[in-house]
Amino acid sequence: MSTHVVRRLTRWLRAQGRQGYDPLRARAAQRVEQAKADVRKWKARTAHAIAGERAAGKQASALERQLRETKRRLTIARREAPSVDVLRQTFSRRKITLAARVGAQALQGREEQLLGVSPSYRSAVASVAHSPAPSARKLECEGLSWWVPDRADREQTAPREVARQRFPFRGILQTRGVAIGGIMLDLGANVGRMSVPRVVLDDATVAYCAEPDPVSYACLARNVIDNGLRGLVLPDQTAIGDRDGTVRFLRVGGHGNFRVVPAGTVEGADGIDVPCTTLDTWVERLQIELDAVAFIKVDVEGFERRVLAGASGVLQCSHIVWQMEIKPAGLRAIGDDPQELYAHLRCAFTHFIDLNRQATGHRVRSTDELSDALQYIEPRQKTDILLFSQS
Repeated sequence: MSTHVVRRLTRWLRAQGRQGYDPLRARAAQRVEQAKADVRKWKARTAHAIAGERAAGKQASALERQLRETKRRLTIARREAPSVDVLRQTFSRRKITLAARVGAQALQGREEQLLGVSPSYRSAVASVAHSPAPSARKLECEGLSWWVPDRADREQTAPREVARQRFPFRGILQTRGVAIGGIMLDLGANVGRMSVPRVVLDDATVAYCAEPDPVSYACLARNVIDNGLRGLVLPDQTAIGDRDGTVRFLRVGGHGNFRVVPAGTVEGADGIDVPCTTLDTWVERLQIELDAVAFIKVDVEGFERRVLAGASGVLQCSHIVWQMEIKPAGLRAIGDDPQELYAHLRCAFTHFIDLNRQATGHRVRSTDELSDALQYIEPRQKTDILLFSQS
């Protein structure tokens, strides 16, 4: 066989060999490429995970710094603001100063003025030897003798009555920044749970109290007399509204829970008539020095718009801070629209603070935001707000 033939045969055999191995090589190459792609994918995922972990670490560090700062501020706030326990202890010691404060000539003159214009207070002073009302009972509250309207099931409700009559020290702390000092007007005073502790603490130099319910008023007057607060707390039996005269009250539940019955309604026949006066008239009748009034508390069971309607003169005193209970259902029950009240408040004040600890938004807000800010209490919840004007 010639050399030429051998060379041709060798080339042919080599060609046949390459053709047999090419499919295996192709599959191997494909797997290699797939493996490389998988490696690239897992490298990308790993890099993403590492980046995420680093970002989470930075966020956690930022949150830890924020938490430490919040704790620091909270510690400072707790150190700067007295606690409820401290206020209660202060209350027990401030009672010692009552006798000296009552002896002031100005206070004696204020009580003489009240005795001259308030038949209900004269009657309360004249009947101190007797129970203030057939449906009243005496409790002990923070070291004071405390009269409250009784209930028919008093044996079952006595523990609840005692608990409910605790003084609202937390509420006092909430308003202390703007409501301390000067004269206080307590409209809808009930038995004095808000005004009496403020006066004992000397947060208010004097408190004028208006309470229309006869039994609640009788208890209020005796709480003043029995605890040596004459001249410091000055109670008058009257409703404060938009006119001078009388209004008809319908009790809802126990004493102190009532609503005004609109004139001409059938259910008005089941109510009681109580004296009523405007705030402007009441201030003038008791000769209250408006320049010395620092704080007005309003809790009048839906009558709030009527109070403002009769207080055009008092509302001119922009230095006075008001605390007002807002309960849309109570307003509607006597025929008032909450939006009308909000409109009146926007005209009278520039800013408000919602005292509900669950309220959202900024603490101090413009009264232009009242309607939206108080939407959360619709339709049957309530809250208290502080109202004031900034220059």
